[in-house]
Amino acid sequence: MQVTVTQANGYVLAKTDGKIDESARDVFREQLHPLVGQSGSKMVIDLSGSPRIDSRGVGCLVALVADANTSGSRVVFCNLQPFVSGVIGVTRLDKFFEIATTEAEASSRF
Repeated sequence: MQVTVTQANGYVLAKTDGKIDESARDVFREQLHPLVGQSGSKMVIDLSGSPRIDSRGVGCLVALVADANTSGSRVVFCNLQPFVSGVIGVTRLDKFFEIATTEAEASSRF
């Protein structure tokens, strides 16, 4: 999995590309965790490029959101593909994660 990180209007936009699995762990740790570790940071994660997720990938998302919550930052996921959305729903993580349909909707939450 790869992620592209850019600055948007007052928030960081991270776009994933590829299956969110064990390969996401190092990418998240190196590129995303330092950003959400900064108090008050805002991040939108566009998952449109990730059609699949497995249990390790779910763990990566949970760890990122937990890290953000600990440092007073926010993460909003958007553009979930059907399979990823289904996994998030079945695991009931839709109650833990902030999820928006589009990037515009996600950014409006800040």
